[in-house]
Amino acid sequence: MIISKIKTNKKLMFLLFFLCLFQLGISQTYTNDDEDSDSQSGTELNGQEVSQSVFNSFFDTTPNEDLNTITGNSVSITQIASFNTSVVKVASRASDIKIAQNGNANNINLTYKVDAVVSDLEQNGNENAILDYVIDPNAKVSLELKQNGDGLYFERFGANSISKNIKFTQTTASPTVIIRSFN
Repeated sequence: MIISKIKTNKKLMFLLFFLCLFQLGISQTYTNDDEDSDSQSGTELNGQEVSQSVFNSFFDTTPNEDLNTITGNSVSITQIASFNTSVVKVASRASDIKIAQNGNANNINLTYKVDAVVSDLEQNGNENAILDYVIDPNAKVSLELKQNGDGLYFERFGANSISKNIKFTQTTASPTVIIRSFN
């Protein structure tokens, strides 16, 4: 009786070992097909697949032409209403930053350590926030953003070839946009 239990246990152990080994063999069959990643035609937004043309209709990533022609550094801030704040920290060869805040309690906080930067920011509404941090001494970046509505939040931390130039209008349909870009 004891011998038959040992044989049964050995068979079960062998079967269990074989199943585990077979499972590991299947799980290690990853291949990196560059053709598949290049041929993807869509981008995921809010959990839905959208075409590249639809994505581009929301976000324009064409480089701002002023990046190649600006010289010197300038900051222009217009604030209409109460409790608006703007903090701008720039270390660059050239910059042109324009800020317009129309509403109450809007906040803009910019930190750039780049070669050149062009920003044109407009907040229309109350309690909106824009945070933009790009630390790359060789980068030329631009951000053209209009926030139309209340309680809108945009944040970009870092920039790569896709996110270094962004132009779009943010509304209550997309109240929070966070972009984190690293190379």
